[in-house]
This record gives sequence, structure tokens and C-alpha cells, in this order.
Amino acid sequence: MIKKIITLFVAISVAATVFAQGRVGSPYTRYGIGDITRSTLIRNNSMGGLSYTLPYNNGINHINPACVADIDTMTFIFDFGLNGGARIYSIEDPAFSQTKSDFHLSHLNFGFAVTKWWKAAAGVQPYSDVGYSISANDTLLNVDKNYLFAGDGGVNKVFISNAFKPFENFTFGVTASYLFGKIYQSGGIAFDDESGDYINVFEQNIIQVNDFTFDAGLKYRFSINDNNHFTIGGVYGYNSNLDAKRSSIVYHTLTTSSAIVDTVFQSDEELGIVGLPQTIGIGLGYQHSDKFFIGFDYTMQDWTGAAFFGNVDNLSNGQFFSLGTEYIPGGKRGSMFNYWQGVSYRGGLHYNQNYFMLSTGETAINDFGISFGLGLPMKRSRTSFNLSMELGQRGSLENNLIKENYAIIGISFNLAETWFVKRRID
Repeated sequence: MIKKIITLFVAISVAATVFAQGRVGSPYTRYGIGDITRSTLIRNNSMGGLSYTLPYNNGINHINPACVADIDTMTFIFDFGLNGGARIYSIEDPAFSQTKSDFHLSHLNFGFAVTKWWKAAAGVQPYSDVGYSISANDTLLNVDKNYLFAGDGGVNKVFISNAFKPFENFTFGVTASYLFGKIYQSGGIAFDDESGDYINVFEQNIIQVNDFTFDAGLKYRFSINDNNHFTIGGVYGYNSNLDAKRSSIVYHTLTTSSAIVDTVFQSDEELGIVGLPQTIGIGLGYQHSDKFFIGFDYTMQDWTGAAFFGNVDNLSNGQFFSLGTEYIPGGKRGSMFNYWQGVSYRGGLHYNQNYFMLSTGETAINDFGISFGLGLPMKRSRTSFNLSMELGQRGSLENNLIKENYAIIGISFNLAETWFVKRRID
């Protein structure tokens, strides 16, 4: 037992290093700390990101910490996943498109029972993602010049969730997360001139985040009869201010390829605050027997007061809607008689009203997508594979904005074993 737990902690450490490597982002990740990863769990993603009321299926659903309490008393669960795909970025004037792709480790989690009424889970996963490269040019005052902006990196999360079941049908939980990572940002003005008559200006920043944040959740299940059940769930995330450090340099060059002529400004490890939003989410789910489930989640994030080293960007309230369903023809034990009767068939929709606003304020940058997937059980085992596919679009071509079309696939391996049973010798 101890050796297995040590092995898992080593795996989490290795995963944290892998997550720290760059991932494909989006031009829209230049705001705040980038794209916030709402869910990395493959089962959830295949159901439109639904998370707050999902029924237990030998997995770990820590998005609502209260769901961790559903883990079987004698079971140890290990879950890791991969996801990735292609993103196509397009603009209308001038007509241009670009495709980027990637594939990376999405999460590494494990969960177990401490007592019959106390369950726990821990793991590592991405928290936010930054990845953009933007350029624009003009000829104002008859001088050709290019404006360059780029960003890379992101923030990762190591979490520990504890969930409790004080009485039948009601659970609550708390998650403590350690956020860490680096974000690299650069910008500048480069003159299209090799004569040296104009001086280029560039700025580079490295932001390092290291701090804790906390979330809480609850869930209540009530039954109409033996086959029909409703579940209400809710989550709350505190609007934390994360401790961060920023190293900056502003310098001049004569050409884009020449060395630094002089340094205008430089600071090392400037202390500051990176703000996170207050998050409130609520979900409602309906389950018929152990064969059919449908649910709806609503999440609101208040970014209006979130500052980034004292600067409040064009941020507003973000909203996320998800609708998802799961169908197992033969119920959870269906695969004992016919394999395809035990397969989980999943689908969902999501709509995301992004939290950042452009200066024009004319066009909202929203995200809409559909998803579907399968849960493939292994025979005579509670272990399963989960597959997901997400298709969607963010942004539009209106007002010469950037439209992003994406197709993302995911796969996870969910190992559920009975660990906490004493052996008996006759």
C-alpha cells in the first residue's frame, strides 16, 4: 500500500513538470492569466462540462468537491487523461487562417476513502493557459512599423479535496489548491527600417505565480421513488488574491535582429497580486434507475474586481451554461451480460460568455460547442476507458475579430481497485 501511494506521488510530481510545458493557446488568452480550464475530466467534457450533480461511476469528480464523497469505501481510484486537437484561427480582412494542434496530459488524479463518511482525492491539472502571437502594422506619419505581442506559459494546479457525508443523501466538500506556474509576455514596436534612423522599443515580462486558493461544494439527492431521483449541487470559489512576482525589462534596438542598444527600465521579482474571480455555480440533475441521467449547470464568475499587478483589464462577469446526458442501456452491471449494454453513451452542449471585453464593446466573444463520448468498461472489472470529442467555435469575424474553430479529443484511463480489504487465510 505505502509503495503504491509513493509511486502515485512521484507520478504527480512528474505530471506537474509535464504540465509546466507550453500548450497551444488562443489569441484571446492575452487577458488576465489566460484561459481558465474549467474541467479536464474526460467524462465531464463529453457531457458539455457538466460537473455539479454527476452520479458516481467509479471515477473522481472533484469539480464539485462534494461529489468526492461518492467514492466507494473499499475502493482506490486512479485516473489520468490526455487531450488535444486542432484549432483554426481566421480573420476576414485580410482573409487569413492558421491551424495549430497539440496533445498533452490533461490530469492525473487519485481518490480513496478515509472513513465511511470521509473521502479524499488529490491530483494535478492545468489551471490556465496562455499562448498567443499577434502582429499588426500601420504607416502613420509615412513610417512603416509593426506592433508585436506574444505570450506563453500558464498556471497549473495541485489540489486536495476532502468530502464528508454527515447524513444520508447529503454531502459537502472543500478543496485546497496550490497554483503555480510562469507566464511569459512580450510586446513592442518594430520599425520597418534597416537604416537605424528609428529606434525599436520592446518590453518583456515574466510573471510567476505561487499561492493557495480554496473552493467548497455541496450536494443533496432526493428520491421520488426507487427509480427516479433528483440531485441539487452547488459550488463556491473565493475571489482569492494570489501572490506573484514579475520581472520586467524595457529596451531599445536599432533593428529587429540587432542587439540591445540600451535598457530603459528593468526590475527583478517585483511583488504583486494576481486576482481571481468569485465563482458561484449551481446544478440540477435527474437520474432514472442507474441507466439514464440528464443535468444542467450554471456558473457565474465575477472578474470585475480582479486586478493584475494593480491593473484592472477589460473584464466583466463570465457565465457558463452546460447541458449533458448519459445513457447506459443495461445499467452499471450491463457489461456482465452484454458488453455494449454496459457502455456509457454521453453527449452535451455548452455556452460560455467570456469574462473579457474588447475596447470596442460591439461584439461579445462567446464560445459555443457540442460534445459526445463513450465510457468503455473492462470486463469483470470496474476499470474503464473514457473517450470524448468536443466541437465548437469562439469569437466571430464581425468587426474584424478573430474566429476560433476547434475540435478536441480526450481519452482517460480510470482504474478502480479494491485496496482496503484485509486478507484472510483459512
